[in-house]
Amino acid sequence: MKVNSSAPVTIASVKDTLKAREKEGELGYEQKQAQEYCEKFAKQEKKEAVKLVEKIMENKRVTAEVAVAIVNTVPKYPETVKAIALRDKVELSDAEAEEILKLLK
Repeated sequence: MKVNSSAPVTIASVKDTLKAREKEGELGYEQKQAQEYCEKFAKQEKKEAVKLVEKIMENKRVTAEVAVAIVNTVPKYPETVKAIALRDKVELSDAEAEEILKLLK
C-alpha cells in the first residue's frame, strides 16, 4: 500500500469517516475496533473538534499534531497540556496552557 500523504486527525473525524464507510459496506475487523474506540472516546463532534484544533493552532508554536492530541485527550490541567506539547518539543508557558484549557471548556 502506498501512502500519498499523512495528516493528524481527531478521533471525531475518524468516527465520522468510519460511519460513512459503514454505510457503503461492511467494515473489516480493525475498522470495527477503531469505530468502537472512537464511539467510546470521541469527546466532541467533528465540526467542534476541527474548530478547536484551529483555535489552538492560532498559537504559532503549537503544531497540528499537538493541537489534535490536545483535542483528542481534552486535558483538565495545565500540566497535562504542557506535557502533551513537550512530546513534540514545544514548551508552553502556564498562561498559554491555561488559554488552551479555556478553549476546551
